[in-house]
Amino acid sequence: MSLAPGEYSPPLIRQARSQGGVALAMVVWFVAAMSLLVVGIVSEVRVDTRMAQTHIARAKAMAAGDGAIHLLLSRQALLREAQGTPGGTGPEPVLEAGFMLGEQPVQVRMVPVSRLLDMRSAPAEQLMNLFAGPGALQREDAQRLATAVVQLRGGGVARFAAGSKPLAVEDWLQVPGFDRALLDAVRDHLRMDAEAAYRLDAVMEYDGRRWLRRRWVTLQGGSDASGFPWRVTRTEAPRVLDDRIKTAGAR
Repeated sequence: MSLAPGEYSPPLIRQARSQGGVALAMVVWFVAAMSLLVVGIVSEVRVDTRMAQTHIARAKAMAAGDGAIHLLLSRQALLREAQGTPGGTGPEPVLEAGFMLGEQPVQVRMVPVSRLLDMRSAPAEQLMNLFAGPGALQREDAQRLATAVVQLRGGGVARFAAGSKPLAVEDWLQVPGFDRALLDAVRDHLRMDAEAAYRLDAVMEYDGRRWLRRRWVTLQGGSDASGFPWRVTRTEAPRVLDDRIKTAGAR
């Protein structure tokens, strides 16, 4: 069958080229959309993987940290039993030890709360030095905040209900000027539990980061069910340490 000479006229050729351009644009948009979809999936997988690794690290920090803390408490109990009632008038020493739990090294430090600052009874000058030193507040702001804390202890801050007293350090966050950033800056110098006699810090390295597991204990009222002569009064969630901050506690 022969074709007529004018069958493919210039308008038809331009229409074919136009349709080809639209098809090319659709292909480009489809490829771009698929690329964005793949990037989103890969990003979500990375986030999920990192979250899973973080959960594993937290679980390891809890298990290894608690085990190492119990080992140091057992060692301390044996020392107290061998030495009898501690004598002397000096401050109780800080105990430090390293343990291997499986293949995981853990360093534990046991700090008597007598070496830490109790905001419920510390004088205003010590509070001001704490807020101006580790807290990095201006001297005037530190003085103002220390005065507010002292007033709160005497019931002079209306923000708290009548007759109520702060039981945990977090309760001081209700004082104007005492925020979470300040608490994180001074927490290693504070007594965070009213019942505890010791603070125990277990530090381990995992997944390229240093993890801290912190517990507060008293040697009174141990549970018969557990068989331990001590009782945990406060347990803090595992957290990653900033190497620029010393978390060994006040000396």
